[in-house]
Amino acid sequence: MEAPIGQILPVIHLLVLSLWGGVVATEAVIEIYPFRYPEVHSATIRLHYWIDLLVEAPLILAVVVTGGLLLYSTDPITNRHLVKVGFAAAAVIVNIVCIIVVVRRGRGLDRGTDETRLWTDSRVVLACFAVGLAFAGGAATLGFNLALSRLG
Repeated sequence: MEAPIGQILPVIHLLVLSLWGGVVATEAVIEIYPFRYPEVHSATIRLHYWIDLLVEAPLILAVVVTGGLLLYSTDPITNRHLVKVGFAAAAVIVNIVCIIVVVRRGRGLDRGTDETRLWTDSRVVLACFAVGLAFAGGAATLGFNLALSRLG
């Protein structure tokens, strides 16, 4: 028996959220590494560039689409839902800003941009992780709270 979309969609959303979180955690690790071993900085820049383009950007799109469909199917939408969506939107926006910095930094590396600028961009990327994590944590907390309240 096929499950209705209302039962499958939350699972798909949680799956793509989990994948996105795993990618972000991996990126954080590879971004911290060059601060201890500077010789891997250019390799980190190239690796993160391709992860963002090929993996993270499509995952963000999937998170936004499934989250939007979930919101559309929610009745009634409460203030808690709106706050959760606000936290989630902020996390997505911060991550998009991070992707822009990562892509600019990757292209800058190929063009021979000054090393100081590349290191500054790497610090911005780490700051994006910290800020995005705070917003994602707020969205996740409210999301789990809303899910638990539906279960009774």
